[in-house]
Amino acid sequence: MAGTETGSVVPAAAGPVYGFALSCRLQGAAPDAVGHLLKALEEELETRGLVMGGGVDAQRLDVFILPRKGVAPSRDDRLALADWLARQPACFEVAVGDWVEAY
Repeated sequence: MAGTETGSVVPAAAGPVYGFALSCRLQGAAPDAVGHLLKALEEELETRGLVMGGGVDAQRLDVFILPRKGVAPSRDDRLALADWLARQPACFEVAVGDWVEAY
């Protein structure tokens, strides 16, 4: 999976790339609160050299987190991001997956 944009994920030829799932329930959250949450999450990921893919709707946030090209993520990033998400007012029932080989 090679990308041409700055910040693309690491190509598969560089070895395995690991990531993890992150989700929460957003039931009852106002649309602008969800937009603010996504922007804040993107900023938090940026500080850690991570990117996300996935989706959000009025009920749930379901994303998969991967490192940016050339970044070696900390094994602690997974739990730190789950803690961060749990502190957000729009989020309920936060779940985080284990580090898994993405590709």
